[in-house]
Amino acid sequence: MMDELSAELIERFRRRQRRALAEIITRIEAGTSSAVPARRTGSFRVVGITGSGGAGKSTLIDASIAHLRGEGRTVAVLACDPQSPLTGGALLGDRVRARLDPDDEGVYFRSLSTRGAQGGVSRAIGPAIRWLDAFGFDVVIVETVGVGQDQVAVRDVVDTLVLLVTPNTGDEVQWEKAGLLEVADLVAINKADLPGADRARRQLVSALSFGVAKPVPVLAVVAASGQGVAELWQAIDEHEGI
Repeated sequence: MMDELSAELIERFRRRQRRALAEIITRIEAGTSSAVPARRTGSFRVVGITGSGGAGKSTLIDASIAHLRGEGRTVAVLACDPQSPLTGGALLGDRVRARLDPDDEGVYFRSLSTRGAQGGVSRAIGPAIRWLDAFGFDVVIVETVGVGQDQVAVRDVVDTLVLLVTPNTGDEVQWEKAGLLEVADLVAINKADLPGADRARRQLVSALSFGVAKPVPVLAVVAASGQGVAELWQAIDEHEGI
C-alpha cells in the first residue's frame, strides 16, 4: 500500500536534514511511497560505474569521492548490493569497504538491495536519484552489483556509464562479446600498472573503434593510488558537456 510523504517529513527534507533524505529513500526502496520531486536545473550529473567482481569498483568510487570533494563538488553514491537472504535488504558489502569521512556533509552513501531485480540495479534507483538531485548533490554515482549481458539496466538511469575492467578480464573475443561494451560511454582499465594493461587497451580500442563514427574512449587508472582518476573525471565531464 502506497502512502503519501507527510508535510513534516517534506519540511525536514527542505531543511536539508539527511535523516529525512534517508527516510524517504527507505520508503521508496520498501515500495511504500512512489513520490518524486521536480527536477532541478543546473549541472547535476549521474554517473554509472559497472564492472565484474574484483575490478575495483569500490576502490575507484573512493578515489572519485576524494577527487570530486577536492574540486568542491558534493557527491552521493548509490551502491546496488545483492539481496540478503535473511533480511531482504542489501548485503552492505560496499558500505563496509567504503572509506568515508562521517563528518563530511558533502558525501552521502546508500546501499540499495536489488531485491531480485534483473539488470544489476535496484528498482528504487530512479526515484532515489530524483530525491538526491532535489537535496542538492552535484554528482550521483551509481554502482551496479556486477556485469553480464543482461546487466544493462543502469544505462537508462545515468548520464554517463563507465565500464571498469582489469588487464586480465579476458581476450579479444570476450571483449567483443561483452554486452556492456555496446552501451558504455567510457571504458577504464583499472590496475593499469599490472602486466598486460597495454595489450588490453589495444584490444579494447580496436573492439570499440570498429564500425563507429566516434570511438569510445579507453582510459587507464590505478584506483588504489588515484593515478588517472582526475583524467577519468575530465573525460566524464567532457562527455556530459559540463
